Amino acid sequence: MLNSNPFAPRVMLEEERGVYADGASLRRSYFVHREIEFTRPIAAVLVYDGWWFRQQVSIDGIVVWRRISWTTFHNRIEFELPAEIDPNRTPVRIDIRFGPGLGIRRFQVTFGGLVAYDEIV
Repeated sequence: MLNSNPFAPRVMLEEERGVYADGASLRRSYFVHREIEFTRPIAAVLVYDGWWFRQQVSIDGIVVWRRISWTTFHNRIEFELPAEIDPNRTPVRIDIRFGPGLGIRRFQVTFGGLVAYDEIV
């Protein structure tokens, strides 16, 4: 069946490796761990830790999300910022794509519907 959308790409392009962020920098990265410093839209450090069957997200040392993952790692994490960090309690979503051996292949952080950090490994 032909694609009726004249603006659709003719071929699928490979994702380009790298970190795409305006207002964020990767401080530390290994296997199932990310430490990202944000200057926009908030000034805070986000840490994702997936070691030992436990997934945990903290912002400026405050644990905002935590799960024990014995059989399945959660690839979509959603929570609201703590009032101590953001009085508006902005919603945050982290999307993670795991590769073979559970290594992180893509790590994306969204604040209030706007992508603030996107890492493709």
